[in-house]
Formats: sequence, structure tokens, C-alpha cells
Amino acid sequence: QSRLILAEGDTAGTLRFADVLATPGSPPEPAALSPDDLAVILYTSGTTGVPKGVMHSHRGLIAPVVASMRLRRMWLHKPTPAQLARMAGLVKRYGKRLLQAAGRPQTFLTAIGGHAIAGIEAMLQALLMGDRLVLMPRFHPVEALRLIEQERVTVLIAPPLALSLLVRMRDLERYDLSSLLICGTGSAPCPPELARQVQERFGCAIHIGYGTTEIGGGISATSVEDSADRQAETVGRPMSGMEIRIVDESRRPLPPGQVGELACRSESRMLGYYRAPELTQDVLDEEGWYYTGDLAVMDEQGFIRIVGRKKDLIIRGGQNIYPEEIEQFLARHEGIREAAVVGVPGPAGDERVWAFVLPEEGGTLSAQEVLQYCREGLEAYKIPDQVRFVTEFPRSGLGKVQKTVLRAMAEAEEAGRSS
Repeated sequence: QSRLILAEGDTAGTLRFADVLATPGSPPEPAALSPDDLAVILYTSGTTGVPKGVMHSHRGLIAPVVASMRLRRMWLHKPTPAQLARMAGLVKRYGKRLLQAAGRPQTFLTAIGGHAIAGIEAMLQALLMGDRLVLMPRFHPVEALRLIEQERVTVLIAPPLALSLLVRMRDLERYDLSSLLICGTGSAPCPPELARQVQERFGCAIHIGYGTTEIGGGISATSVEDSADRQAETVGRPMSGMEIRIVDESRRPLPPGQVGELACRSESRMLGYYRAPELTQDVLDEEGWYYTGDLAVMDEQGFIRIVGRKKDLIIRGGQNIYPEEIEQFLARHEGIREAAVVGVPGPAGDERVWAFVLPEEGGTLSAQEVLQYCREGLEAYKIPDQVRFVTEFPRSGLGKVQKTVLRAMAEAEEAGRSS
């Protein structure tokens, strides 16, 4: 059985793909393929458990790319008269950036690799639309700014961690970033405060996309037409061709404004988990609905706000606590760069709330100051029981905080205290 192995440098006992291509001989017959045949197996990040192999068809890979293309259609293709009228209002917000981008191929800069569905989607989209794609093997803020200026980048695609490094750069004024129309982000939660900093410092729109490996990419996304608050506080509305509903514990649809699990359905959904039919049945029903495990709320206009992961939900005193709410509150403190909140088993079946805090460089913040800040702005049952400072967070390859590691640290300390 032939295998393709990607590696840096020469690897003993293998043939380089370039050498195989250069070997004289008749090319093999093209394989007979169907759009519904298996195209790729991508692995989830494993931030809430063991990584799973997600099987996607050729059709599934292309469907979300086409949806993203439709979202960008107004300024990438020749606009219709109705679209031109809408663009007139947007010019007031984005000025010449929008006019320069309208009707022209875009230049993308991405720091998300081809191992992730977001990186694959960006590459396929550029190929289908005739865009330029600038790739960064490894993200560095100075190099990213240099490339935006040099290549006249119009769309930057980067995870929130990379954007947080960019907005902290003190000499942004040195670079000509006037071509940048959109900062697109996803792969991990983007705090509203960070989104607003991107809008203010770069003067561009921020597209927060929400998606999963299992659904083949984008489920929802914000748009340049959305208000600044909608761009910062939501993950937008469903992508073209995507059905979304919020359901209760029995998977019955909930009305707008109520928190429940987000379920979605589209032709881009996975074929299933590799060699794991039981896990597949847990998240895919007979009608084709995929249950994401994410808690969300959708308003009357269809805008979606992600509340957190079902597995991360903390229950204390009969009250539901959504860690992301506390994390976003802590991130608004001027001395805190980032926070992660987890729950661990406590007495009487309740959970204890642990807050892990990454302070700003050179800060002298104390745990008591953090708790006092929480007392002044959070309901009593949401105030953390413990605060721990970290110099860095354990992260996945896409920059997601690995809460399983933090939870294990908290549980070990709790166990040591009770023994």
C-alpha cells in the first residue's frame, strides 16, 4: 500500500515525491472518482478529548468554500445595482479600502496551515476565485505586517492568538496597512474586546467565522455589512446552504433567545469519524443533523452567539455557569491579557470554579485583586473559587487553550488539598 509522508528534510527509507514524479515512465490511469468518495481525513484538535479522524468527501470540501465565496460576492465580482447601493453606505465605514477591493481578485495572507479545515478552505477558495494567496509557514507579527504592506494584502486570515499579538504591536504606524479590508478569524473563540481592538487599530472589518472540522468549515460568519457590534459580539448568521437550529437536551428546537446546543445540517457535513461508528452516531442523526456540542443562542435576526462548550458547562448551586462569560469579563481588566475558566468536582456534587489568568507583561496583579474585580462585576455564584496565574497556556496547534490540561492541574491541586 502506497503512503505519502510529509516531513522536513530527508527521511531514511523513503522516496521523495519530487523524485517519483521525475522518474521516467507512463503516468498511471486517472482514478475513477465520485463527488461523494472519501477525499481526506482530518483530525480534530482534541482540546476537549482525544483527537478524532474526520472523513470528508470531495463534495463536502467544496460546499463550504462555495458558501464563503457567496459571502464575499458583493465586492469580489461585478456588483449589481442593488449591491452598489449597499456599497455606498459601506464606503462611509471603510473608505477607499472597499473601493479598491470591489470587483478585483483579493490577496489573502494566512497563518493557518493546510492541516486544518480553515487552511484548506482558504487555499481552495483562492484557487477557485483566482485570488493571490500568501502563506506564512510560521506566524510572526513583524513578518505579517511586512507582508501586508509589501503584498498589498486585502484579507488576513489568522487565529485569535495571532491577532492578539498584532494589536499589541506598538509601532503599527510604521507600516502601510491601508489595503487591509478584512481580518478573518476563527479556529478558537475570539473575545469581543480583541475584535474591537482589531477594528480600531486596523480600521477594517473583522470576520469572525464559526465552524467545525466535522461540518467541513464554516457554519456561520459575520460580514462587512454587519454593524461593528455584531461583528465583535457574534459569529454572524448561517452560511449559504447551512441550516441551523438551537436544541434542548432532548434535541427539540428552541425559540430565539434561548441557550441550547447548536445543531446544523448541510451537504458539507462529514461522512463520519474514521473507524468510530459509535462516536459518529452520537453526533449525527438519521435526518443529517450534526450536533456540535457547542452551546449557543440565536436572535430573531439569525445572529448567533456562542456561549461555550457543553463539556465545559459548570453547575454550581443549581445554576449554570458559562466559562466564556467569565473569561470575557476577566479579559476586560487592563492587567489581564487572557483568561481560561474550568470547573472541577467539589463537595455535595457542586463544581468549583477555577480561573487561570495570563497577566500583561510587567504586571503586578494579585489573586485578591482579580477576585475583587469579579465581585464588582459578576453575580456571586459566578465568582471563581481559585485564581492561578500562568506564564503561558497549553495550546493546540491552532492556538486553542487546552482546557483538559488546565482541568487536570486544578483537579490535582484539589485532590492534594483534600487528602
